[in-house]
Amino acid sequence: MAKMFDSCLVRQCAPTLAGLKLGNLFCMDAVDGLLLCRIMSRWNEILNPRGVYARILAEKKGRYYIYVFRNSLLCHLCESSEVRSFLNGFGYDRFDVESLLKCFQTRMAKSVCFPHEVGVFLGYPLEDVRDFIVYGGKNYKQIGCWKVYNDVQNSMHIFEVYKKCNKDLWNRFEQGMPLDLLTVAS
Repeated sequence: MAKMFDSCLVRQCAPTLAGLKLGNLFCMDAVDGLLLCRIMSRWNEILNPRGVYARILAEKKGRYYIYVFRNSLLCHLCESSEVRSFLNGFGYDRFDVESLLKCFQTRMAKSVCFPHEVGVFLGYPLEDVRDFIVYGGKNYKQIGCWKVYNDVQNSMHIFEVYKKCNKDLWNRFEQGMPLDLLTVAS
């Protein structure tokens, strides 16, 4: 059973596990709450020593939204005055990791879909997150892991790196490599 859940984690979060991305957000459908708590506890036991954390952000209609992130990269994000100013506009008023996550969790629970600032927590370029909001998701120049409004060439390179990472980690997982060895320490 653990391998089934681990496969979901690897498929959804390979760039974060590899240390290439701040975070990933994914859904798990209709899992028993107690089982999910055991899964999350196991993941955190394995991943936390490597600097990666998993957290349930919301439950909506039997779907659990799980955020997997690199704590060091989220700490670094908290230091940016530009990011602080942006998030402040959405009601974020404290910028330590735990406060950011609590506010994000509250906003996830209240949102019909996703709060607009979700891209910041996934490591998307702030300019693209801002433009996504301004243009209502339209008028983008390219689409991949996010809608690109600005640096197309660099974003396309990042998409390619993530694609290769996904393939590489999945192959190693399929060959039996455990989560702790798949996860780069930070």
